[in-house]
Amino acid sequence: MNSYGDVLLGAGIVVLAGILQGLFAVPMKFARRWNHENIWLIFALTGLVIFPWLLTSLTVPDFLDVYSATSTRTIVKIAGFGLFWGIGATFTGIGLNMLGIGLGLAIILGLSASVGSLVPLLFLHPEKLGTSEGRLYVGGTAVMLAGIALVSRAGALRDKRPVSSSSPSGKGSFGLGLLVAVASGLFSSALNFSYAFGGEVLTGAARAGVPSVWASNLIAAPATTGGFVANAVYCGYQLFKNSSTVKFRAPGTRRNWLLGTLMGAFWFGGLAIYGLGVARMGDFGTVVGWPLLMGAIILASNAAGFATGEWRAARAVTIRYLFAGMAVILFALWILALAQRT
Repeated sequence: MNSYGDVLLGAGIVVLAGILQGLFAVPMKFARRWNHENIWLIFALTGLVIFPWLLTSLTVPDFLDVYSATSTRTIVKIAGFGLFWGIGATFTGIGLNMLGIGLGLAIILGLSASVGSLVPLLFLHPEKLGTSEGRLYVGGTAVMLAGIALVSRAGALRDKRPVSSSSPSGKGSFGLGLLVAVASGLFSSALNFSYAFGGEVLTGAARAGVPSVWASNLIAAPATTGGFVANAVYCGYQLFKNSSTVKFRAPGTRRNWLLGTLMGAFWFGGLAIYGLGVARMGDFGTVVGWPLLMGAIILASNAAGFATGEWRAARAVTIRYLFAGMAVILFALWILALAQRT
C-alpha cells in the first residue's frame, strides 16, 4: 500500500500534468507575425512526433522488438484512430482560436471524455450497457451534455457583447466556433480508442519486461504520429493557400519557434507525467487520477482565459453560467471515473 506522502506527491504530479495541458495553447497568443497554421505546425511536429518518440526511445530502448511482435493490424488501428484524433486536434486549434482557451477546452474535453468512454463500451462490451457500469456511463454522458450546454450559454452571452481587442480572436461567430469545438470533441475521443484497441501492444510490452508505467508510451507514439499527419495536411494547405510559408523566416519571429516548441512540450509533458503521478498514487490513483487530470486542465485553461482577457467584458450572469457549467462538467467527469472502476 502506498504511503500518504506517495499519494499526495502523485496527486501533485497529476495536477501539474493537468496545468501543463491546460496552458499548452497560451503561447499561441503571443506568436506575433505568424498565422495560426505556422505556430500550430511547430506545435504538432514537436508535441506529436519528436517528444513522443524521444520519450519512447528513452524509456523502452527495445521498443522496435515489441512492435515487431505485434500484428500489423493492431499497429494500423492505433495509428488510424490517432489519425482521426489528429483531425480533432486540428479542429481544437481552430476552436480555441475562435472561442478562447477556457471555453473551447471545456467543451472539447467534455465531449471527448464522454464519447471516448461510452463508444468503446458500446462496441467492445455492449452486454454491459444495462449494468451499473453502463448506467453510469450513460448518466455521466447526459450530465456532461448538460454542463456543455451551460458553458455554451455562457459563450453565447459573452459574444453578444461588442468584440474588443481582448476577445478570444474576433474570428467568426460563436455558433460556428461551437460547431468546430463539437467536431473537435467527437474526433478527439478517437485517442481513447487507440488505447482501447491497442491491448496487444501492452501485452507484448509486459512479456518483454517493460514497466507498466512506460508501456503506454508504445501506444502514444504511433497514435500521436498518426494525429500529426492530419495536422500537417491542414497546416500545409493553409500555408500554401495563404502563402504564409515565408513567415517562418520573417524578421522578429525567432521566438515563435520557441513558443511553438513550448506548446508541444506543455501538451506532451502533461501526458507523459500523468502516468507517473497515477503510478505513485497506487490504487487510489486509478480512482481519482483521471478526473483530477481533467479537472486541472479545465480549471487551468479557464484561469488562463481570464488572465488573458477572454472574459473581461462579460457580465456577472455570463460568468455564473460559465462557473455552473464547469462545475457540472467536473461532476460528470467524476461519474465517468466511477463507471471505469465499477
